[in-house]
Amino acid sequence: MSFRITAQSRLTDACYSLRYSPHVANQLAVVSCENFGIRGRSTIQLISNQNQISFQWSDALFDISFVETDPSLIVCASGDGSIVIWKINNNNSSPLLSLREHQREVWCVHWSESRSTDALLSTSADGTIKLWNFTSTPNLQTTLSGHTSVIYEARWHPRRPGLIASVSADCSLRLFDIKQASNIMNPRAHPAEIPSVDWSKYDDHLLVTGACDNRLRLWDIRMITNAVTVFEGHEAAIRRVKFDPHRRDRLASTGYDGLLKIWNITSTNSNINLHTERICKEFIYGLDWNLFERDKIAVGAWDKSVRLCEIISI
Repeated sequence: MSFRITAQSRLTDACYSLRYSPHVANQLAVVSCENFGIRGRSTIQLISNQNQISFQWSDALFDISFVETDPSLIVCASGDGSIVIWKINNNNSSPLLSLREHQREVWCVHWSESRSTDALLSTSADGTIKLWNFTSTPNLQTTLSGHTSVIYEARWHPRRPGLIASVSADCSLRLFDIKQASNIMNPRAHPAEIPSVDWSKYDDHLLVTGACDNRLRLWDIRMITNAVTVFEGHEAAIRRVKFDPHRRDRLASTGYDGLLKIWNITSTNSNINLHTERICKEFIYGLDWNLFERDKIAVGAWDKSVRLCEIISI
């Protein structure tokens, strides 16, 4: 396959997270942090074909998500333990709303893509996942516990309401089914911290994890004790994994090695790496597939850049 970088945008600071809009074609939301998120301010930038909007926050922001039910809102995970919501068409740096229930840094926010009764989840260094209700006034619905360390990422299932996958520095993968009040766990899904997880957009029972052992693992949740496939090839810890929303057989990963890798998940060979692109020499924290156009992907790195990429052929 061939690959090219079609555009590049400069950021204010090191990229921590980025997301393509589910509402507006080619609109990208990016959060970047001063001093690599250790201390200082952060910047939100909305990048599109027409213009750019940016505003700042006084603390680090580690993740960003579009509100699936309202195209004018975005939500961010803050280092001060709060969840912060902004109105996109407002250049004022003051947020519309700030929700504080976590005891430590918030690492991940994710609005349910199913647009059902599920709404927002947040994960934190306090070892909890919090579910938020936005039907009337925003309020905390419930708190999920079980992890024993920082929860780096959690994801609602894209089609099964109430099902959540989460990964943690405790090396475990957990499945929370809030409708069945169940909590299924693989206590050692990797022999190292697990920063990222993502559900397949086509197969209800498949998800992928990426860890600090430099490996991805594909899981079938009907038998979560053993990985279906192990993907090897990264030279350092994996920071982000994402299934292709347009194709059943493809996913992408980025990490601390500055690499973007595209994988085939249907081959019987466990190490089918369709393409490797050395994007930069810095950590790559941001990764997302374009939801409106096939074969397009965005990566954001600690070299203060976002690159828009295109897969030309396979």
